[in-house]
Amino acid sequence: MGLFDVPTQPVNVAHAVSSSRTGSLTRRRISVHAEDICEVEGIRVTTQAKTALDLRMALGPAAAFAAMEQVLRWSMIGIDEEAIFKTGYPPHIMSRVPDAVDGLFGPPIARMARGNQSARKLASLVTPLSESYAESRASFNLHLLGLHDFVQQFDVKDGYRTITRLDHLFEESGVALYIDGTQKYVDGGFAVMNKESWQQNRLLSMGYKVIRFKFNEILNVATFSRKLFDQAPELRQHCKKKLAL
Repeated sequence: MGLFDVPTQPVNVAHAVSSSRTGSLTRRRISVHAEDICEVEGIRVTTQAKTALDLRMALGPAAAFAAMEQVLRWSMIGIDEEAIFKTGYPPHIMSRVPDAVDGLFGPPIARMARGNQSARKLASLVTPLSESYAESRASFNLHLLGLHDFVQQFDVKDGYRTITRLDHLFEESGVALYIDGTQKYVDGGFAVMNKESWQQNRLLSMGYKVIRFKFNEILNVATFSRKLFDQAPELRQHCKKKLAL
């Protein structure tokens, strides 16, 4: 799974009778349901869905949320990101999300000994439309702030021409968010920068308010919140019940 800044730590191994720790392994006397086990290259491991849920306790809810969105995306759309970029998203994909989430995460959540309520809250909010770890973290921040009514991967069109695709959009207020990585500028250079400058100017002329976040600005919800509300104070009135875990 594509996570960020995962600390080096011993591998957790479920053991039937022993609880012990060495430099590289932590054996924990726990039982894992057979339905939550799969085999990868000859090694018995927990399934992707179960692993994503377990990350809540190991790395925190933000990491778990990002992992859950990634697993859901793979399950619904596949892993070939280049093909997804070329063909776009299937029509009415969001209408299929509740059933997909229930099928993927419902059974392992039901089998959890603790943390079911928090896991269900996270599962109720994940979508397959986050295209990166950073976008998942941005979505998670928005939910923490009580801003749940946004759409993702929104195509802005000028007639038949697609000008750009917005990472997050609050349609009622016209506030658009971009989550910028650095690799695209390394790969594309000035051509990408010039294109994005033109896109932003066109969006502004169409009445959108555009806020761009750097990667390090989405890793802390307080930093994210300050920038968001400083540049779009009108969003405060759209805040609803904050996500609490």
